Amino acid sequence: MGRVLSVEINSVMHGQKIDCVLKNQFKISDALMKQLKRDKNGIMLNDAHADVIDKVSRGDILVVNIKGKNAENIIPVNIPLDVIWEDEDILVVNKPGTMPVHPSRIHINDTLLNAVMYYMANGEIVHIITRLDRETSGVVLIAKNPWAAALMGEDIKNGKIKKEYIAVVNGIPEPFKGRICAPIIKKEERKILRCVSEDGKEAVTEYELIKKTDKLSLIKLFPITGRTHQLRVHMSYIGHPIYGDSMYGAAQTGERTRLHCQRITFIHPVTGEKISVTAPTPEDFIELAQE
Repeated sequence: MGRVLSVEINSVMHGQKIDCVLKNQFKISDALMKQLKRDKNGIMLNDAHADVIDKVSRGDILVVNIKGKNAENIIPVNIPLDVIWEDEDILVVNKPGTMPVHPSRIHINDTLLNAVMYYMANGEIVHIITRLDRETSGVVLIAKNPWAAALMGEDIKNGKIKKEYIAVVNGIPEPFKGRICAPIIKKEERKILRCVSEDGKEAVTEYELIKKTDKLSLIKLFPITGRTHQLRVHMSYIGHPIYGDSMYGAAQTGERTRLHCQRITFIHPVTGEKISVTAPTPEDFIELAQE
């Protein structure tokens, strides 16, 4: 959805160009600045259209109208949505396993985005910041507007958004707590499969055993880097693939991959507050860990 930002110019900002004020006060990105310049109501100074090179004076009121784009190709669908945290800029939901995040040729109207679009009910596109594989359940972080999306996009790129997963894996990892450092690369061009290779990009995962049975373990996983399929590849690489993961050696008939994003921690891009949001452990994880 769109977002309106405003600031009263003080003595420190007096005489500055508008683009400087916007970057310093709101961390407006260059891409978003270009968008605002194209909109006749994008930047308003004392209720009149202004340009980024205009200078401000003490007591002026500077207003920015950030408009979201229409989501023309995504159909809003009334699908139950488990919202676990929300404010004006951010939405955090608990995605069920087997639900895709984005529509595709096969999944047109049964995705998380379809559900979120119905929930938001304003026709504007939202921005998935932390996406999950279709069979992975748990916390998904969503920006409601382009401004929040740009800020949080930078944070995830710089490793400032931390995620904690739980998984049911085959066997019992030893040691019970460890760090996996194994570069990851595409297995084949234009294929989704990944594998460990010296030629791959750096990938680091930390793990910790929570509970074990004779054949399975419930573990915590902490991705230090964010490569595609990183946790699935790394657990398979050390000989303990995630239960139900048909792509990486642990297929179970009728079962989904038992990987769940349990917690996400981030610094709110607007308030500066540290936010930690948790999604409950799915029942099918607990049942497996008790067998």
